[in-house]
Order: sequence, then C-alpha cells, then structure tokens
Amino acid sequence: MLLKDKVVMISGIGPGMGIKLALEAAREGARGVAICARNEARLREAEQRIQALGSDCQVLWMPTDVSDAKACEAFAEATLARFGRIDALVNSAYAHGGFEPLESCPDQQLQEALNVNLFGSLHLTRAVLPQMKAQRAGAIVMINTLGVHQPYAGGAGYAISKGSLAVAVRYLAAELAEHGLRVNGLACGWMWGEPVQAHVRQTAAARGVSEEQVRAEFSAGIPGGRMPGDEECARAALFLASDYASAINGAQLDANGGGLMR
Repeated sequence: MLLKDKVVMISGIGPGMGIKLALEAAREGARGVAICARNEARLREAEQRIQALGSDCQVLWMPTDVSDAKACEAFAEATLARFGRIDALVNSAYAHGGFEPLESCPDQQLQEALNVNLFGSLHLTRAVLPQMKAQRAGAIVMINTLGVHQPYAGGAGYAISKGSLAVAVRYLAAELAEHGLRVNGLACGWMWGEPVQAHVRQTAAARGVSEEQVRAEFSAGIPGGRMPGDEECARAALFLASDYASAINGAQLDANGGGLMR
C-alpha cells in the first residue's frame, strides 16, 4: 500500500478528482485522511464513501475556504490535534476564474483564480510546514493543468494562476529540501469523471450532436483516444505523495494519457 499508516490532507473535495483523491488515499492504507472544501455536503458524502470502503482509515473534515489563510491554519491545527502528524498534503482546490478571452476577462475573475489556485495552495502549504519541518519529513503535491502549455478557449485565467503555481513548486522544492520535505506538481488534462461528463452532455446538447461525438473530439489528441479517469490521475498524485517518490522533488508529472509529451 502506497500510503500505509500515513496522514494525508486533501483540499478541494468535490465531485471530480477531489473525492477520488480521498477515496484512493484510504484504499492505499492511509491511517487518516483530513479533507476540506467550502461545501459541507461534499465533505459528508466523502466521509460516507470512505467509510463504505470498510477500511480502517479515519476521516476528519472541515469546511474551509483556502483563500483564507487563518482558515487553512485552523484546518492544519485540527489535523495535527486529531492524528498527531501530517505526512502529505495534496492541494486540489481550484477556481476556474471565468471562461472569457484574456483581453476581456474581468480582473475580479482573474483574481479569484489566483486567490484559490495560487494563494490558497500557498496558505495550506505554509500551514503544514511547521509540523512537517519538525518531523523532517513530508510531501506536498500541487494539482496543476496542461492548460499551462496548451491554450484552450476561455482558459487564460485558470492557466495563468496554475502557471504561477508551477513556478512556486520549484521554489518551494528548493527551499524546503534541507528540511527533508518534497514538493511536486501533477499536470492533468481532460479527465473522464463527473465534471467532464457533465461538460460533454452540455456541449452535445448545445451543438445538437451526440455525446459520443463530443467525447471523441475531446479525446482526439490523446494516443489511443482515451481520456484517463480522474481516479487514475488521483493515483498519480498519491504516488508523488508516497515514499515511492522519495527521489522526486521539484518536478511536474504529466498525467494526461500522452496528450502532451515533453
């Protein structure tokens, strides 16, 4: 088991990759999973689904707005009080920041993406650092996007904030290595899960074509024409959080089924 006896914090528990991160962490033997999101109902659902696995993993959930540094500190403190240590943090919370071209995208939407995707990830990271440094061990994973490298319509605000996060990964990795900590990123493309399935349905309805056609179009640039599932990408993130990735630091792993090869 990749995460046997580990305590893992995960932000951004939602219908897609967020909840899959929590479920897969429990399946991989985590002793404790601490999860946060703004939506309490999502957190309760995640706890129920983890309990249904029949594992021994304990769950702590806390409604948290990651753009609020004090809220992130409270989440980290609650995790430490409950489990006694923090082995890994996966920053998955995100805001898209609108879908308009950059030339007309309101500053407020760009700022929202930065506040959640960049500053929210930094807030949670800073909140866990005192404990991880005391342990002289810990892994931090930032969920990123291939949109940083492959522009798509309406993705500028999201990609700009995630591009900044990719730079932050490298600086944090360099700064924290002396304390025994690792920081890496995972760049995902289209992931077949509830959010993308809903997008496919909406796009097909708007264009008057079949869902199969839209899905094929989205998958066209991926070798084999298959979008990886969000649970597959979640496992890649948890690999980076595990001791199996102990030699990996300051890297960005592409989890896209080969849609972008670098």
